[in-house]
Amino acid sequence: MQDIPKVAIIGAGASGIFCAITLLSLGIPVILIDKNKTLGKKLLATGNGRCNIHNQNTSVKHYQTSSFKAKEIQSILQKFDFKMFCKTCQKLGIALEIQEDGKVYPLANAAKSVLEVFEDLLKTSKDCKICLETEILGLQKRDEKFALKSNRGEILCSFVVLACGSEAAAKLGGSNKGLQLAKSLNLKIAPTYPTLVPLCVESRLISSLSGVKIKAKLTLKKSNQIVAEVLGDTLFTDYGISGFGVLDLSVFVALEQGLTIYLDFLPFLEEKTLENQLASLIKAYPNRNLATLLSGFLHPKIAKAFTQNNTWNLANTKQLKQFVFGLKNFELKNPIPRGFESAEVSGGGVRSEEINPNTMESRKHKNLYIIGEMLDIVGERGGYNLAFAWASAWVCVQGIDSALHQNKL
Repeated sequence: MQDIPKVAIIGAGASGIFCAITLLSLGIPVILIDKNKTLGKKLLATGNGRCNIHNQNTSVKHYQTSSFKAKEIQSILQKFDFKMFCKTCQKLGIALEIQEDGKVYPLANAAKSVLEVFEDLLKTSKDCKICLETEILGLQKRDEKFALKSNRGEILCSFVVLACGSEAAAKLGGSNKGLQLAKSLNLKIAPTYPTLVPLCVESRLISSLSGVKIKAKLTLKKSNQIVAEVLGDTLFTDYGISGFGVLDLSVFVALEQGLTIYLDFLPFLEEKTLENQLASLIKAYPNRNLATLLSGFLHPKIAKAFTQNNTWNLANTKQLKQFVFGLKNFELKNPIPRGFESAEVSGGGVRSEEINPNTMESRKHKNLYIIGEMLDIVGERGGYNLAFAWASAWVCVQGIDSALHQNKL
């Protein structure tokens, strides 16, 4: 390759693309490398295709890590905060819609619209080279430059940015290739785990409800102490539970052992209120089938499951209380994340001691930078992971720009 680019970015996901665009805006040449056939494959799927692009309420409390300090994460986020993101989008021509809950979407309501703007900026720049279907097999330093061995030959560059994503969502191009490269460079890696993922549970009752979707309250406890609590959509499946509420809870499940989920089938009814209403109905309709009686409160499939082996005498006050308690505190013990193939993102990754959070540069390898989901930082659902992708890419660009000026490259 005759023209040696200053910066090679490995990975054309959200953080890699934004890093490239920001570098190009400063006049810094880049080569953007990805093993997939298209750019931003995973970005197209975010927000169910709508692209939950950011969150107005971004703060460190919405992130999990096993190695980074809270102040380090906050520092990265603050260097490219929501106001700066909005200004950047306005400059690029991406109009935004901010919802009441703080979630931010493109006004076009489509991830494709965002990717088209990004692609246009990349493909019309004379300083950008895009190498798709190109897998980096090895990386080494050679005479103050990096030599990247790929399935298409060798690539030389002055700087390398690892923006390879994670092994989550393999169907969308996710893999652990980036972390393998990091390991080959002797970087310490926090064990990875799937998150924002459905949960496997062992329960005959739950499996019999496959296909039913309700709004439920989910309380995660360990040794009777609350770890997390969410109210959201819960979808019952043949293997366990899914839905937005479950994905939110999964962030905490992956980090703990010996957990129990308490599922409230009727979160909008107080326990005593439900007892009184059922007692009144039983008195008014003594011959009504119990499953039919409950169908006024619950999905018929749930009502049938709870009364299938009907030994309940709800005219008995004690049994009524026990039955209602079971509806409001249904136990699901030892929940297990389903796996990377079903996960939206991955936790774990390159540990904090390996990078300078002020520049995203490797502490061991000069001019090597690591951004986005490759790092041991994972956000909750709601735009937080993309918020970190944009911020870490922006901090990385400032670090590269500063290094270029210092070295006058």
